[in-house]
Amino acid sequence: MYNMTNRLRNRLELWGMVEFENELDEIDREEQKIKDIYCNILPRHGEVNEFDNTNIEYVRTLQTIIVRKKSIDNPQIDMFFKDNKGKKYEVIDFFEDYKNRQFWEFKTKIVYE
Repeated sequence: MYNMTNRLRNRLELWGMVEFENELDEIDREEQKIKDIYCNILPRHGEVNEFDNTNIEYVRTLQTIIVRKKSIDNPQIDMFFKDNKGKKYEVIDFFEDYKNRQFWEFKTKIVYE
């Protein structure tokens, strides 16, 4: 039997918008690290583009990040992941693993300029 949990070998930081009370006693939101998680990162696609009328290129890569559902209780579209080298994996969308219903699959992108 295939056990996906054994493949969760990559460690990433989970970041998201967290509510806090600012100096005016108002509820505000800011980006904060939520926790470290273990996941499986599957590269999907990459492309090189150029900004119009410039010599500046940017590279965009797409990945699927698989995480145990117990690791992320309430996923949000404004969450993102960071690795130990500072790369930011922006969430495009996410859905439940339909086969086992034990994992979240996040479609993410990294943009290099």
